[in-house]
Amino acid sequence: MKNLLSPEQQKALQAAIHAAESTCSGEIRVHIASTCTRDALVEARYWFQKLGMHKTQLRNGILFYLAIDSHQYAILGDQGIHEKVGQAYWEGIRDAMQAQLKDGDWVGALCSGIAQAGEALAMYFPNAGAADVNELSDEISTSA
Repeated sequence: MKNLLSPEQQKALQAAIHAAESTCSGEIRVHIASTCTRDALVEARYWFQKLGMHKTQLRNGILFYLAIDSHQYAILGDQGIHEKVGQAYWEGIRDAMQAQLKDGDWVGALCSGIAQAGEALAMYFPNAGAADVNELSDEISTSA
């Protein structure tokens, strides 16, 4: 598998996830692929399940999926957060990321999208203080 992320890109994405998760009890993950041969949302659903994102207590996980070479991406929120924000919210984040992605700044686009998703999570699933547990890894998953 080719290395899809430089150490600096990995750190930037993990910092964005950490910042967003520090204000909420939600979970955010990023999956980067080189190519996608089917619809990006279908692929995001596959990775959502594979990464166990449906196993959070409040069903408030969000996955950002990006296929770099295929220029495809999707944002998928679990049932708990999706019921609060609705489909238009995900489409708004997707649309807001579009300009940076077209300019080739996919790390910046993901960081912006993560921050925006974190705002919704903080509103509907605020940080539980000392009782808050990081239920999912902040590691960026990749596939060639």
